[in-house]
Amino acid sequence: KQWYQRRVAITAGGESPECTPCAMGFFNPIRRQRKCLQCPVKHWTRSTGSIHPTDCIGPIMTMCDGTNMTGNCTTYYDVELSVPFTAQSLEVKAGKFKVCSGKKMYLKCEMISYPFRVDDVTDDVTRQLSFSPLSLESDIDDSFCYENRGEEFAPTRFYNATINGHGCKNWMDTQHPEAGDNTYCANPDPKQKNEPWCYTHDPAVEWEYCSVPKCVWDFECYTGTGFEYRGTLARTEQGYTCQNWQSDWPHPHSYHRGNGAGDHNYGRNPGNNERAPWCFTTNLFKRWDYVNPGRCSRDKFPFYKE
Repeated sequence: KQWYQRRVAITAGGESPECTPCAMGFFNPIRRQRKCLQCPVKHWTRSTGSIHPTDCIGPIMTMCDGTNMTGNCTTYYDVELSVPFTAQSLEVKAGKFKVCSGKKMYLKCEMISYPFRVDDVTDDVTRQLSFSPLSLESDIDDSFCYENRGEEFAPTRFYNATINGHGCKNWMDTQHPEAGDNTYCANPDPKQKNEPWCYTHDPAVEWEYCSVPKCVWDFECYTGTGFEYRGTLARTEQGYTCQNWQSDWPHPHSYHRGNGAGDHNYGRNPGNNERAPWCFTTNLFKRWDYVNPGRCSRDKFPFYKE
């Protein structure tokens, strides 16, 4: 547990309190409250010392029992195995969600991502969603984090200040107007910069990196079914060596490229039809087996790197 610890410093005038700010992933909404509150699962904060629940960044979806987002509405952040009412409208406000027509993630399921809104599920002429969800599970997308050097990171309202708190300039007033008419962190210069950044308003600091975290799927753990796992584990749970995805020996297959498969033998879930990353093996008598990089957990990793 993380605590908002009150340390006492002895001064000439007596005792004065000195507080330690909450760690990343926690917030303290009440002044002088000693205990930090934890953000919802799969949510994080972009800095230490957060003081409000809205500082928690992660998936958000609201469902209502009336059309046009009216009536009894509930906001979800993680998992709900039994929605308490029949949803007539819903909106994904951040991240992505797997929604299912049955309770406990059973029956027909679909993946919906921000931006997504249906004002009348039962009369949706565009058929964005053909059923009213009764269970759901949240996940993240790359609007919260960056891959490689962040050159494809879409500027988002979650990150509009640098790592040291400097406000970002509008890109239209800089040397990189191609980044758009906004003040959000981005990386329009990946040859020179390693991650998302921005120009600042401080004359002494021309530009600075932001606190955008790197996506978790670049590391040795996986979320969901491991469809986005991009680690380097090449040995299965039962000890078999993985077969190169571009090879058809000893096991012919159709997963040669795409969705993480390629010229390597690392575990993947390219068809997204297994429960975890897997691979074909080099053993003639064992066609395939799961690899086990381990699930990402808040204890060792939130859902992306700090």
